Amino acid sequence: MSTSAPANPPAPAEPPRLSTHSVHALRAVGALLVVLAHLTGPTGFEGKVFPDGPRALDEVRTLVTGIGVDVFFTLSGFFMLLTAAGPRLGRSPVRRTLWRRLVKVLPLYWLATTGVLAITLVLPGAVNGSQEHAPDVLASYLLLPQDVLPLLLVGWTLTHIVVFYGVFCLGLLTRSSRGLWAVLGAWSAFTATLYVVGLLLPEGTGGPVLQFLGNPLNLEFVMGAAVAQVLVAGRRRAGAAALAAGALLLAALLTLRLLHVPGTTSSEFRLLGVTTGVCLLLYGTVALEQRTRWRTPPALTAVATPSYSLYLVHVPLIGALAVVASRLPLPSGTSARVAVVLVALALCVLAARLVHRFVERPLAAAFEETCWSLPRDWLAGFRRRPAVVDVTTPAVADAAAAQRAAG
Repeated sequence: MSTSAPANPPAPAEPPRLSTHSVHALRAVGALLVVLAHLTGPTGFEGKVFPDGPRALDEVRTLVTGIGVDVFFTLSGFFMLLTAAGPRLGRSPVRRTLWRRLVKVLPLYWLATTGVLAITLVLPGAVNGSQEHAPDVLASYLLLPQDVLPLLLVGWTLTHIVVFYGVFCLGLLTRSSRGLWAVLGAWSAFTATLYVVGLLLPEGTGGPVLQFLGNPLNLEFVMGAAVAQVLVAGRRRAGAAALAAGALLLAALLTLRLLHVPGTTSSEFRLLGVTTGVCLLLYGTVALEQRTRWRTPPALTAVATPSYSLYLVHVPLIGALAVVASRLPLPSGTSARVAVVLVALALCVLAARLVHRFVERPLAAAFEETCWSLPRDWLAGFRRRPAVVDVTTPAVADAAAAQRAAG
């Protein structure tokens, strides 16, 4: 009687894909924080509509400044790593991955920038009125660093995002997790070096390019990718402890801001403090989600789905709303001011949902379908390069190899 093993033993099943519903809630919160930062404060919507007297929401501006951007940068790194992980190894070339990211970011940004340019021509000072001089139009469209903010105020963040996409795709060309992290490590060291160089130079002599490349916020993408790496590798313990630690850390940092401690809005403080707290929250919520049936609350889903549209369109929309509201006979009491700001926030979310449905999605689909053939020739060298690298555990990799052999 033969005792030999079957020729094709069944391979162990791969673990379920990482569930990230909770991340959408964080994305919605980040988007709302960005909008609130531009609705409040002396240069925001409230300050333009109610220029006289104390503003009711100045402390809100103090609390939320920069935090929404920190959340977006961290989540960008997180999702880029998730795109590179898992069983889709080798199915999509690097050039396609990069192209899809650019298609998601650039067309709507160009359209929104054109809208801001039109508003600026018709209503000078309605947008970017507080800057020393007007931004360079071509540099704004090309996302080049400037010594002032671009036409669309949030465009400076997209410069960081697009550069990180490029660095990450260079790492994917190594076709290994180690190679990817070697590239990300080199990028982090490069950023840190230029940051130190900028500190040693006399103030105002570094130029916008050096300030951009040496900005500590570039490291937030790498921190988000590191969180994803840990979770994809199966290390998902102590989720509740990480969640609690992140919440306590952020609460302590926000308290320092309320006390007006100097430096609490600096890039260094945001990287070491705020982003660390966001990473703990991100790890904790995703780790706990794997054991529960978490679903993003509908109210947050309504914000998370069009979050990119909200991120772009709220700036020109707030400028236009401020011009209209400043000409209305609005009451100036605290309750009225808060109500007007909340109505503006609701209008921004509503407009973002409409833009996402009728502009962002069709525009991205059109670029994806009609323009994908354009970069094929000059990116032909990437054709056979994989867009994903295997950053899963060895057990998962062995299981996948066994399944391919069995098939």
